[in-house]
Amino acid sequence: MRSVLRRYFYFILAGITYLIIHEGVHIVQAKILGIYKGVRLLPLGIEVLIVQPLTIEGFTLAAFSGLSSLVTVVTGYILFIFSPRILKLKKQPVKNYLYYVTFIFLLLDSFYISLLSFYVGGDIHGIAAGLNLPYFTIRGIYFAALVFNVYLVYKKLYPAYVIKNDACC
Repeated sequence: MRSVLRRYFYFILAGITYLIIHEGVHIVQAKILGIYKGVRLLPLGIEVLIVQPLTIEGFTLAAFSGLSSLVTVVTGYILFIFSPRILKLKKQPVKNYLYYVTFIFLLLDSFYISLLSFYVGGDIHGIAAGLNLPYFTIRGIYFAALVFNVYLVYKKLYPAYVIKNDACC
């Protein structure tokens, strides 16, 4: 029972880290662009409120909507690349935390934009409008990233942390 609670703890902590990074990128961009209005708390996270009607368009709109997902996925790749070094750390809590951060950063935005966006919308609207691309194209790109990232997690990340390090996660 204790290991299950520990897994939930690290998963939730990694989720909070994701929210801070993902939404933090939106907040920084909104402040730079002069469109920041505030933050709204939602049951499953937060939403950055921006000035309406929208005063940005084109690549700026696409960057505002998509940069946060690129930052989290690229951070996931960086953590994945450094996982052999992370596994050599002596602090088990740090290894557990970084495992879940890597897991969430690799999978969440790709899943969100490729599949969940059918139901909740979100960042895909700005990416599609800004780049003048169909939603199908954007979802396809993110779905391909999701498939690749699931492979990385299933075949590389999980075995490295869990099978070789039984104390992890």
